[in-house]
Amino acid sequence: MTKSSANDIYIRHAAAEDMQHINYIASVYFLDTEGIEYSDCIVAVCENKIIGIACFKDTECPELHTIAVHPNYRGKGIGALLMRGVVSCMCKGYERIYIRTTVPIFFEKMGFVALENNIKKQLWSDCADCNRFTSCKQAVMCLKLRRQEYANNGNSQYI
Repeated sequence: MTKSSANDIYIRHAAAEDMQHINYIASVYFLDTEGIEYSDCIVAVCENKIIGIACFKDTECPELHTIAVHPNYRGKGIGALLMRGVVSCMCKGYERIYIRTTVPIFFEKMGFVALENNIKKQLWSDCADCNRFTSCKQAVMCLKLRRQEYANNGNSQYI
Protein backbone atom coordinates (compact mmCIF):
# COMPACT_ATOMS: atom_id res chain seq x y z
CA MET A 1 0.00 0.00 0.00
CA THR A 2 1.40 3.37 -1.01
CA LYS A 3 0.11 6.74 0.05
CA SER A 4 0.16 10.05 -1.81
CA SER A 5 0.97 12.86 0.59
CA ALA A 6 -0.56 15.43 -1.78
CA ASN A 7 -4.13 14.26 -1.40
CA ASP A 8 -4.05 11.25 0.94
CA ILE A 9 -5.08 8.82 -1.78
CA TYR A 10 -3.44 5.45 -1.92
CA ILE A 11 -3.64 2.55 -4.33
CA ARG A 12 -3.71 -1.03 -3.09
CA HIS A 13 -4.64 -4.50 -4.25
CA ALA A 14 -8.31 -5.24 -3.69
CA ALA A 15 -9.45 -7.69 -1.02
CA ALA A 16 -12.52 -9.92 -0.89
CA GLU A 17 -14.27 -7.53 1.50
CA ASP A 18 -13.96 -4.77 -1.15
CA MET A 19 -16.32 -6.47 -3.62
CA GLN A 20 -19.42 -4.54 -2.56
CA HIS A 21 -17.61 -1.23 -3.17
CA ILE A 22 -16.03 -2.49 -6.41
CA ASN A 23 -19.41 -3.56 -7.77
CA TYR A 24 -21.02 -0.29 -6.70
CA ILE A 25 -18.43 1.93 -8.41
CA ALA A 26 -18.38 -0.27 -11.52
CA SER A 27 -22.19 -0.24 -11.73
CA VAL A 28 -22.20 3.56 -11.99
CA TYR A 29 -20.63 3.20 -15.45
CA PHE A 30 -21.35 -0.36 -16.58
CA LEU A 31 -24.62 -2.24 -16.79
CA ASP A 32 -22.97 -5.61 -16.35
CA THR A 33 -20.54 -6.02 -13.46
CA GLU A 34 -20.66 -9.80 -13.56
CA GLY A 35 -17.27 -11.41 -13.84
CA ILE A 36 -15.37 -8.78 -11.87
CA GLU A 37 -13.22 -10.49 -9.25
CA TYR A 38 -11.34 -8.72 -6.48
CA SER A 39 -8.16 -10.62 -7.35
CA ASP A 40 -8.14 -8.83 -10.73
CA CYS A 41 -8.50 -5.37 -9.19
CA ILE A 42 -6.70 -2.57 -7.48
CA VAL A 43 -8.52 0.19 -5.61
CA ALA A 44 -7.93 3.87 -4.89
CA VAL A 45 -8.66 4.72 -1.26
CA CYS A 46 -9.21 8.13 0.34
CA GLU A 47 -10.11 8.55 4.02
CA ASN A 48 -10.71 4.77 4.30
CA LYS A 49 -13.24 4.91 1.45
CA ILE A 50 -12.80 3.17 -1.91
CA ILE A 51 -13.15 5.90 -4.53
CA GLY A 52 -11.87 4.17 -7.66
CA ILE A 53 -11.17 0.77 -9.17
CA ALA A 54 -9.16 -0.73 -12.00
CA CYS A 55 -9.41 -4.36 -13.09
CA PHE A 56 -7.15 -6.31 -15.42
CA LYS A 57 -8.02 -9.62 -17.08
CA ASP A 58 -5.91 -11.90 -19.19
CA THR A 59 -8.40 -14.28 -20.72
CA GLU A 60 -8.40 -14.03 -24.49
CA CYS A 61 -5.99 -11.09 -24.51
CA PRO A 62 -4.42 -8.86 -21.85
CA GLU A 63 -7.23 -6.36 -21.20
CA LEU A 64 -7.80 -3.44 -18.91
CA HIS A 65 -11.30 -4.65 -18.20
CA THR A 66 -12.64 -1.92 -15.94
CA ILE A 67 -11.48 1.45 -14.70
CA ALA A 68 -13.90 3.67 -12.82
CA VAL A 69 -13.80 6.52 -10.33
CA HIS A 70 -16.64 7.49 -8.01
CA PRO A 71 -18.41 10.51 -9.58
CA ASN A 72 -17.61 12.72 -6.55
CA TYR A 73 -13.88 12.21 -7.15
CA ARG A 74 -13.63 12.54 -10.93
CA GLY A 75 -11.30 15.12 -12.45
CA LYS A 76 -8.71 14.78 -9.67
CA GLY A 77 -6.21 12.51 -11.45
CA ILE A 78 -7.40 9.33 -9.75
CA GLY A 79 -8.03 7.55 -13.05
CA ALA A 80 -4.44 8.25 -14.08
CA LEU A 81 -3.19 6.96 -10.71
CA LEU A 82 -5.21 3.78 -11.18
CA MET A 83 -3.97 3.40 -14.75
CA ARG A 84 -0.33 3.64 -13.64
CA GLY A 85 -1.03 1.31 -10.74
CA VAL A 86 -2.68 -1.42 -12.79
CA VAL A 87 0.05 -1.30 -15.42
CA SER A 88 2.89 -1.33 -12.89
CA CYS A 89 1.56 -4.16 -10.73
CA MET A 90 -0.69 -6.31 -12.93
CA CYS A 91 0.74 -6.04 -16.42
CA LYS A 92 4.35 -7.09 -15.83
CA GLY A 93 5.61 -9.28 -18.63
CA TYR A 94 3.13 -8.03 -21.23
CA GLU A 95 4.15 -6.14 -24.34
CA ARG A 96 0.76 -4.50 -24.80
CA ILE A 97 -2.66 -4.29 -23.22
CA TYR A 98 -6.03 -3.66 -24.84
CA ILE A 99 -9.26 -1.97 -23.90
CA ARG A 100 -12.77 -1.60 -25.23
CA THR A 101 -14.11 1.81 -24.31
CA THR A 102 -16.74 4.43 -25.05
CA VAL A 103 -14.46 7.21 -23.74
CA PRO A 104 -11.30 6.99 -25.85
CA ILE A 105 -10.13 10.52 -24.97
CA PHE A 106 -9.09 9.47 -21.45
CA PHE A 107 -7.11 6.53 -22.76
CA GLU A 108 -5.46 8.60 -25.50
CA LYS A 109 -4.09 10.81 -22.71
CA MET A 110 -2.70 7.65 -21.10
CA GLY A 111 -0.87 6.68 -24.31
CA PHE A 112 -3.36 4.24 -25.84
CA VAL A 113 -3.86 4.32 -29.61
CA ALA A 114 -7.06 3.49 -31.44
CA LEU A 115 -7.11 0.34 -33.57
CA GLU A 116 -9.33 -0.71 -36.44
CA ASN A 117 -12.74 -1.77 -35.17
CA ASN A 118 -12.51 -5.21 -36.80
CA ILE A 119 -9.56 -6.05 -34.52
CA LYS A 120 -12.13 -6.58 -31.73
CA LYS A 121 -13.32 -9.71 -33.51
CA GLN A 122 -9.79 -11.12 -33.45
CA LEU A 123 -9.19 -10.26 -29.80
CA TRP A 124 -12.50 -11.14 -28.14
CA SER A 125 -14.89 -13.97 -29.00
CA ASP A 126 -17.85 -12.06 -27.55
CA CYS A 127 -17.21 -9.36 -30.18
CA ALA A 128 -16.83 -11.91 -32.96
CA ASP A 129 -20.15 -13.52 -32.03
CA CYS A 130 -22.03 -10.29 -31.28
CA ASN A 131 -25.08 -9.54 -33.41
CA ARG A 132 -24.67 -5.81 -32.61
CA PHE A 133 -21.07 -5.56 -33.76
CA THR A 134 -21.79 -3.13 -36.59
CA SER A 135 -23.58 -0.70 -34.25
CA CYS A 136 -21.18 -1.12 -31.31
CA LYS A 137 -20.03 2.15 -29.75
CA GLN A 138 -16.93 0.69 -28.11
CA ALA A 139 -13.58 1.69 -29.56
CA VAL A 140 -10.72 -0.77 -29.31
CA MET A 141 -7.41 0.65 -28.18
CA CYS A 142 -3.94 -0.62 -27.40
CA LEU A 143 -1.14 0.51 -25.11
CA LYS A 144 2.31 -0.68 -26.03
CA LEU A 145 4.13 -1.08 -22.74
CA ARG A 146 7.62 0.24 -22.29
CA ARG A 147 9.59 -0.85 -19.26
CA GLN A 148 10.39 2.63 -17.97
CA GLU A 149 7.10 4.28 -18.96
CA TYR A 150 5.35 3.32 -15.76
CA ALA A 151 8.40 2.69 -13.60
CA ASN A 152 8.40 4.07 -10.11
CA ASN A 153 10.09 7.41 -10.51
CA GLY A 154 9.97 8.38 -6.85
CA ASN A 155 6.33 9.42 -7.02
CA SER A 156 4.62 7.89 -4.00
CA GLN A 157 1.35 7.47 -5.91
CA TYR A 158 2.49 4.18 -7.39
CA ILE A 159 1.91 0.79 -5.81
